[in-house]
Amino acid sequence: MTHSPLHLDRLRLRHLRLLALIDEHRSLRAVAGVFKLTQPAISQMVKDLEHAFGVTLVERSARGVSLTTAGEIALQRARSGLAAFDHLAGELHADHPPVVRIGTNPAVMFQLLPAAIGRLEACSARFRFKIRAGMVNDMLDELWDGNLDCYIGRVDWDRLPQRMANVLRHDPLTETDLVLACSITHPLAGRTDLSAAELLDWSWALPPDGSNNRTVFDAAFRNHGLASPVPTVEIAADPNALIMLARHEHFLICIPRNALDSHVLKEVVCVLDLPDLRFPPIQIGFVTLAQNEAMTSVETLRQALADVAQPTARMD
Repeated sequence: MTHSPLHLDRLRLRHLRLLALIDEHRSLRAVAGVFKLTQPAISQMVKDLEHAFGVTLVERSARGVSLTTAGEIALQRARSGLAAFDHLAGELHADHPPVVRIGTNPAVMFQLLPAAIGRLEACSARFRFKIRAGMVNDMLDELWDGNLDCYIGRVDWDRLPQRMANVLRHDPLTETDLVLACSITHPLAGRTDLSAAELLDWSWALPPDGSNNRTVFDAAFRNHGLASPVPTVEIAADPNALIMLARHEHFLICIPRNALDSHVLKEVVCVLDLPDLRFPPIQIGFVTLAQNEAMTSVETLRQALADVAQPTARMD
């Protein structure tokens, strides 16, 4: 089956919504009920889609219908497109500058992203920003589904499905790394003779088990033949809360170095001196879908981030 440009021109938004409903209901009769159409009409819509793309998208069986592998790929891209249309419709009805929907990791909020937004404000760029901070995989899923225009943070390429990696556009911005830290009044603060084993005797506040930073943290201790510390407190995607626990409750913490890159924080929290316990660098990048690259708002933000990241290409 070859794809047909003529059939592509005849497709409507409801054809794209059709895939999502088939995936949800697994029944053409149920989908017909949602669309308030006959089942033969829904079958014809499926044929229109398959002729347009030149591949089989829906598989029929005695148990109903399901998407083929090609259908699942088409569904993911369709969701992104539908979300973009919904976002566009909202913007066109609002008498405000366009919104850039940004996903990020909380540590990026300490310096990099605020500096870029400040730069755009100084240049009188007419954009508004809707920012969501969360776990890496959650943010990339939101980008993939079309609920975000871009993502700023780390990317674990080995954990990404290949179909997602193929359509992402990544621009490296800067690097940071994980550090162990404590309050400047903690008994370990300022010591230069610390060993990894000694840290096991103290109370810890850490990211949750299974998170990227926790995995790296645990591996560093195992590489020294040690079991990793068991935290008293676990907090997901919130370095600011970890810093507050270190400052006020004397917990040891593990956070990205750039989260401590502040003159105010350096007066209350310090990095532990542990030359034998090093963590690999974390690359911070700007990520968007290939289809979003041409958006003026996305490109303008990308350039602003690149400009403010250059002076601190490595945050040591």
